[in-house]
Amino acid sequence: MRKVKIHSFILAALLFSSIAMAMYAYQNFSIDEVGYGTVFAILCLFFVGLVIFGVMKNRETAKEDS
Repeated sequence: MRKVKIHSFILAALLFSSIAMAMYAYQNFSIDEVGYGTVFAILCLFFVGLVIFGVMKNRETAKEDS
């Protein structure tokens, strides 16, 4: 069964979303809203993890196809 690659636009959108989450987390930390800052920092790390996993999966799929 052929493995499916994750489209690069989806990975780019996740990366831009994680950058936006990091900026929002920084903004919340600077105005002393630690709860919101923590939530958005965790979401940022989660999205960055998804991007890294997607890139690794695409590389593995490309190696198997060739």
